[in-house]
Amino acid sequence: MIQPPPPPSTLPPELDDAAAAPVRGEAVSLHARLPMDWVDTITPESALADVMADNLTLLRALLMLDEPAASVDPARADANSHLERRLDLLLLMASTALRGMQALPRERSCVLSARRLYWASEGSIGVGRRLWVRIWLRHRIALPLMLPGQIVEEEVEGELLWHRLDIETLEPALQNDLERFVFRHHRRQIARQRAGL
Repeated sequence: MIQPPPPPSTLPPELDDAAAAPVRGEAVSLHARLPMDWVDTITPESALADVMADNLTLLRALLMLDEPAASVDPARADANSHLERRLDLLLLMASTALRGMQALPRERSCVLSARRLYWASEGSIGVGRRLWVRIWLRHRIALPLMLPGQIVEEEVEGELLWHRLDIETLEPALQNDLERFVFRHHRRQIARQRAGL
């Protein structure tokens, strides 16, 4: 049975750090309400490499921006690397703006782990369907994380239908950064839960 995330909290930031209960054995997951949608294919297919490169840049920039300055080990800090990531992110944001300003899709309750994505919608997408899910992890950054996968389960919960997407195998560097990103926000959710927030 697909277990939906707990009701969204009223706490900032955009990633709704609600209590992170395990989802179908997913010990580490991020529970949130985020703008998201899905498409059948990436057009043109030749854009696949660019999409994955954008995913990597986005996750690395978000990891860097989320990192408290006090936690950075000065002996390991690489100012040039941080500057390069910021420039990469700025370039991607600028290129997105040049492609035209588009309104974000509606927010949906979702649960993201390093290997699976669960989300709720009003209708069936279709078990067995392969698609690309686009998730805007930050409202202020007009770049979605784009994950390919296959719908392997759908289950009715109240008036909504919960979908489970098994994420396709990603390049090792991208998979590693996705795992780090999910773990970091999972840890924050647990900390807030323990603090009674």
